[in-house]
Amino acid sequence: MHRLLLLLLLLPLAAHASETNPSRGDPAAIDLGRQVFQANCARCHGAGATQPSAEAPDLRRLNAFCQQLKDSALQARCLQDVDSYFMMAVNTGKIRAGIVYMPPWRDVLTAQEIWAVRSFVESRPPAAPRLKTSVDIDHAAQ
Repeated sequence: MHRLLLLLLLLPLAAHASETNPSRGDPAAIDLGRQVFQANCARCHGAGATQPSAEAPDLRRLNAFCQQLKDSALQARCLQDVDSYFMMAVNTGKIRAGIVYMPPWRDVLTAQEIWAVRSFVESRPPAAPRLKTSVDIDHAAQ
């Protein structure tokens, strides 16, 4: 029973496991992504993808680990993994403990629009490195 449940949970991820953003770096896709992002994503992830809320992560950080990799083949594989995760997360939404943090966009946005959003986010200036954790900030406030 547990194996069946695990398989059912992993099916959406498996469907996207080999996807790579076909519009990475394309100026037209970046412009489309900017428009789609501002219309659909900015209210939670911040205008221009620069001011995320507590519930919505800073999407500019998605590639941070991949960018640190020196081996180009590993970096490409890492980006493919992040692309797959991004597509799956946008299509299926984000739900934790029964609370919808992000709705599924599969019936709202096309695959082309989702990839364009990913291209737009990747074109944004990188987020500043985090020097303090939320725990550090909480302790400083006390």
